[in-house]
Amino acid sequence: MAAISLSLLLALPSRPQKGTAPNGYYPPGYTGTTFTGVTAAGEGSQLVLYYTKGNKQERFVGHLDAPCVWTDKAGVTHTIEVSSIPSGDELTAFYLPETIESGGQKIIDNVIIAISYAQHDGKNIPEGKRVIVGCTKQTHWQFKAF
Repeated sequence: MAAISLSLLLALPSRPQKGTAPNGYYPPGYTGTTFTGVTAAGEGSQLVLYYTKGNKQERFVGHLDAPCVWTDKAGVTHTIEVSSIPSGDELTAFYLPETIESGGQKIIDNVIIAISYAQHDGKNIPEGKRVIVGCTKQTHWQFKAF
């Protein structure tokens, strides 16, 4: 457990945890909210990210609107589900915070519509090489690299 905690601390994101999406084409109603952090194990479609800086740690929990799908240059389609995202990778989640009522209380449900790797297998991915992978049921718009 200590080794996992240490590896999460050593893999600190250099980018701010909360941010705004780069210019691009996004679904109607998307306000540009993002969260960048180190991945932790999730269940089903739920993704958990942590951002740590000094003594401050912030936890983000969201769920994928749909499996993330992208097509490579050769035309091969790939699907990314939460279970295939390695713990310890750093990624940016593009999400819609939705207020829902559960048990008479209002809670925030973060619906992830896209992800983008900032670090994979211990290697940083430069901003110009990152690809935004859509994770939404809406199919009439596309993501682009930023």
